[in-house]
Amino acid sequence: MNDWRLTNQAKYLINKLLLMKNYKDRTSSADHDHCEFCLDRFSEDKQDINLGYCTEDCYHWICPNCYNDFKDLFQWKIKL
Repeated sequence: MNDWRLTNQAKYLINKLLLMKNYKDRTSSADHDHCEFCLDRFSEDKQDINLGYCTEDCYHWICPNCYNDFKDLFQWKIKL
């Protein structure tokens, strides 16, 4: 797949278990994060993404659009 958003994320995101989470419920103290693919901004601000997917440690965040675009390629599973 030739997509500008793919930049070696497979090294750390292939076959990962992801959580669907509100950004305000994160475990880190960061005030914002960025989607690992498109770099859109996650934060608690209304103009930013407030709900998305993250790794279990809440370190890597993926916006809903990129999740839908790459879920099959990366073979993600969602933790319920």
